[in-house]
Amino acid sequence: MISAVAIVVGSVLMVSLAWGLQHAAMSSPHLLGHTAPDLAIQPLDGQKVVVRDLRGKPVVVNFWASWCGPCAQELPFLTDASKSHRNIAFVGADMQDTAAGVHAFEQQHPHSYPVGQIVSGSYQAYGVVGPPVTIFIDANGVVAASFAGPLDATTLDRYLSLISA
Repeated sequence: MISAVAIVVGSVLMVSLAWGLQHAAMSSPHLLGHTAPDLAIQPLDGQKVVVRDLRGKPVVVNFWASWCGPCAQELPFLTDASKSHRNIAFVGADMQDTAAGVHAFEQQHPHSYPVGQIVSGSYQAYGVVGPPVTIFIDANGVVAASFAGPLDATTLDRYLSLISA
């Protein structure tokens, strides 16, 4: 009896997880299965990063802003993942911000991956209204999923599995 209940509960949890991932990924349904729109950022150190140039490896694009509290909350998880998933490129695209805001945020919350203001393309092309939003792009440059809201370690790992080989 206990085994049967455990199996039913486990099954319900797995179905809920699958539905949740699909639902969250649908926050930008026009992008799913399509080539990621052009986007480039300009980090404070001066080396421009172009998302299209990262093809050949999976890419995580995190849209954030210095004034966004949830962006600061998710940063440790993104930083840890960027260090432990060296085969995945992480890019932080600052939106709706100033260079001074980016600089101040970076001094308080340094990133282990390139971040900067958007200098080519737009967050709107990715269907982003407000931060944080994270886009998961496969090695072919195709958007596999998107997640709106702050990520935690478990959710981030699940989404990374969608683009990891």
